[in-house]
Amino acid sequence: MIKTVLFSLLVASPLAAVPAAAASDDGTTTARITARDADVRSAEALTRVAPKDGGAYIELAQAYVRADRPADAAAAYRHALTLDNEMMETKTGDAVWSRNVARAALVRFPQMSSR
Repeated sequence: MIKTVLFSLLVASPLAAVPAAAASDDGTTTARITARDADVRSAEALTRVAPKDGGAYIELAQAYVRADRPADAAAAYRHALTLDNEMMETKTGDAVWSRNVARAALVRFPQMSSR
């Protein structure tokens, strides 16, 4: 319950404080921060709140993958292997251990494990 409350506070706060768009030099409006960047920021904040939680680092690694940052993702997956093994829930409601997710991700994406 506490993790859920902290996570929702960490997700809502950074998103509310970020300006949605900024004007470029030619006057057109461009996105200043993408949703992926906000996702990474939220996941990074969660790891600061729960630095020993392997599940938090799995979430961070997955945010890095979505943001096309494979080297950072690999580092986060490898770090998750050294932390507490947390039971996580998938989108389909299945239970999985954080270390199993990290190992599978590093095997599935060989380019990650070599960096």
